Amino acid sequence: MHTKFPYEQQIDFEKYLDEYLLQEDAIHSIPTDAELKELARKSIVREQLVLSPLPAQEAAQEGDTAVLKTVSPLPKFSKERVTVTLGRGLYNRDLETALIGRKLGDSIQLTVQENPVNVTILELKRKQAPEPNDEMVVQLQVKDQKGNLITNVADYEAHIHNEKIMTTLATVNFYVLGAILKDYPMTDYDEEDIRILGQLEKEALSNMLREQGIDPETQVPKDWEENMGIHSMNEFIEKRREWYQMKIQQSYVMLNILGLSCEGKSDPLDHYEVMSELQLQVFEKIRAALERRNVQ
Repeated sequence: MHTKFPYEQQIDFEKYLDEYLLQEDAIHSIPTDAELKELARKSIVREQLVLSPLPAQEAAQEGDTAVLKTVSPLPKFSKERVTVTLGRGLYNRDLETALIGRKLGDSIQLTVQENPVNVTILELKRKQAPEPNDEMVVQLQVKDQKGNLITNVADYEAHIHNEKIMTTLATVNFYVLGAILKDYPMTDYDEEDIRILGQLEKEALSNMLREQGIDPETQVPKDWEENMGIHSMNEFIEKRREWYQMKIQQSYVMLNILGLSCEGKSDPLDHYEVMSELQLQVFEKIRAALERRNVQ
């Protein structure tokens, strides 16, 4: 690039990461493979949960469904059969809490509104999830990054694995890189750099439109308005000027963090995806730094 980065010192990336980790809502670790596999499993079977009776020796937990017999002077608590979801507090929170840990057939007595209430557990049920299968995955109608429908459990697990890790890294990056950009402002940008970045984006956008069956060369203002809310490709590029300036600053900051020079395939003027490629390298640096801290 022709624009010069006005700072010579190496940015202390670790310092900024440590400052972020002091925040109350900071993310301190990357989800483990086991956690992500369980997350994918729950996502697949979420709509497949069914209430199943608990074995007699199984104790009730919060969220379980109990069928009760209640006896009391209070009409609400004098029922031959009443169905209650434990822990929600919709029937009576104290009564529901008292039943957690109890088993099928147990009876308890407690006081509600200064009246005795006798409760017997007639049935206990819990939402059970079947083993995930490919048919359940197809029902989700989830697509991968290429827009292809995911049709089997293994691919869905891989999709969730990548999506959640990238989201985690992107969140940490947002705060850390944001703080660095604030401390390393730039004001002088070479117009030739902005022109070339605009041209690269114009080419990338044109290719994307062609993949969608749209010829950018034959588009008239009405077509642009319907497809993108603009009147021409040139108008779109002109409105992106501030983004190109930010792209230059972000690229220089990431190059500094990664210890790379702005040349060849690392120069944002070389090809359109340079900043995305640098971003992935920063993500890996964040991942390694978090893992290192969790080992210490």
